[in-house]
Amino acid sequence: MKDSTNSDIDMTKSHIIIKHEIKPKDPILIVGLPGIGFVSKLACDHLIKTTKAQHFATLYSPNFPNQVIALKSGNLKLFSMRFFYKKFKGRDTIILKGDVQPLTVEGQYEVSAKILNFFKGMGGSEVVAMAGYAVNKKNEKPQIFCTSNSKSHLKYFTGLGTKQNEAIIPIVGMAGLVPAVARLFKIKGSCLLVETQGQAIDSVGASSLLDLISKIVKEKIPTEALKGKAKKTEEVIKKIEQQASREEAHMAGLPEMPKKETLTYIH
Repeated sequence: MKDSTNSDIDMTKSHIIIKHEIKPKDPILIVGLPGIGFVSKLACDHLIKTTKAQHFATLYSPNFPNQVIALKSGNLKLFSMRFFYKKFKGRDTIILKGDVQPLTVEGQYEVSAKILNFFKGMGGSEVVAMAGYAVNKKNEKPQIFCTSNSKSHLKYFTGLGTKQNEAIIPIVGMAGLVPAVARLFKIKGSCLLVETQGQAIDSVGASSLLDLISKIVKEKIPTEALKGKAKKTEEVIKKIEQQASREEAHMAGLPEMPKKETLTYIH
């Protein structure tokens, strides 16, 4: 599982800094990154907080935006992806959450390969990425579709209640790329696509994903607090986007653009 140390940093490529050594047994990797409706990241953040999963490693990459966040504490925060570990009743689990996705096609492949190589070094054999599936209708109980690089994995998730898509669905970004590339690492990979309108941060879609994750790890994940979390997260994202817009306009010598009414995300 060994990767970079703090004294061996070359920022022309991605690095994983290990905070704590862990020894999981045949872990599964659950991936939740920013995307449509913010469902996967919201579900992942909530999963980590609710279960008190242990942060043990962080991925930094030159493929992330050349922007940092100045926190109220005065500290600077680099964009990153963080690995967490939780030993559930049913499965040792690695959870990957991220602030952003890489900006380029090459960056997405490079970071995906870095993640999978790191995970395989821990003895991992299965990866599940979560994402939003944009639909025009609002569902109180949104369906979850599963697509996979493994017939046995697809059958497993169908048995848990997921649907198989009836049409060809393009999946943009690492939610599709990580489980697809996983085959090259001899890792079973699946993508769970939950229906969402995608116009705001979707706590209902995130709850549906967590209900399914509960079946995988064989522990109930409470979701009652998700709605309030979604509202707070939306406010934070709006502030970040507005600040980024002001900075870009200032650097280009352009007048500040009007505030956006809707959020945009890397899928």
